[in-house]
Amino acid sequence: MNSIISILGIQTELVSMQREMLRGINADLFLRFSFYKIEFDNKSLCAIRTKNKQDSITPMNYRRVSKQIEMLVGMPVVVLLDSLTYNERERLINQNVFFIISDKYAYLPTLIVNVQAKKVNKRSAKLSPAAQYLLIYYFLSENQIVEYTIKDFEKIMPYNYVAIARAVANLIDCSLCSTEIKDNTGIKYLRFVDNKRELWAKAQSYLSTPVKKVLFCDTLPEGDFSKSGVNALSHYSHLNSEQFETLAIWDKLFRPTGNRYNEVEGLNRIELWKYPTSMPFLPNHDVVDKLSLYLSLKDDSDARIEKELEIMIEEMKW
Repeated sequence: MNSIISILGIQTELVSMQREMLRGINADLFLRFSFYKIEFDNKSLCAIRTKNKQDSITPMNYRRVSKQIEMLVGMPVVVLLDSLTYNERERLINQNVFFIISDKYAYLPTLIVNVQAKKVNKRSAKLSPAAQYLLIYYFLSENQIVEYTIKDFEKIMPYNYVAIARAVANLIDCSLCSTEIKDNTGIKYLRFVDNKRELWAKAQSYLSTPVKKVLFCDTLPEGDFSKSGVNALSHYSHLNSEQFETLAIWDKLFRPTGNRYNEVEGLNRIELWKYPTSMPFLPNHDVVDKLSLYLSLKDDSDARIEKELEIMIEEMKW
């Protein structure tokens, strides 16, 4: 008898696979697993579930079994699970084992981005912080790479796989990149098709200030702060610096102490950013990057600032 499961809110039927569809599967696998065929995002998948819930299978063994079954049935294999701890989930992801925990979580990297994008009924008004950070990383990178996998970004971004997958879906939704599966590995490649200068112009309506909140303090704080505001602009231009500082920090790293900060006044301005204030490959982490700085200051009414921002963008080496 067939049953229904939910994957990312999409109702999907589990169809039991008959023996003739599983030729080559050895007796041991038949004893350990139930086999199902599911259709997800117009793709056929072979889903497996352990018959004995007490059966302990390591992520490495799941990877080995999945590859073995995939070779025999000719379709990607996904493991059906009832529950997982965070650590167990991360270990399966590190082994690149596809899995579904009903409607709670699905790791299907070759399909999940497309599905998330399709579930959005209208274009996003703005990029998410992670999507904006990822796009700015691409703009500022000096290498000639125009396509990446999500795993590539995971190695260099301070975000986990799921956050990056969502950022990619957001970029696709805004038509700022495309994806392609180029070979039989099932790996999805993210590709930026426009040149950087044109893509920057195209992205303007989706980009927003990185500043989430502004605080003030009289003494300069220590920690993971980067120079921002007018003094950061003076670092990149001929604008004179100000006497007091504007410092930026990713809000996730901000640790306020005592009554040091307030929202009204102080000698120094502290900006809490929606995403990290530095890029991993830039030599000077003490100053925020040019593009994020532009987005944080572009609505400033000071004509001097407006002029220097325009010059800074025009002189960018895209």
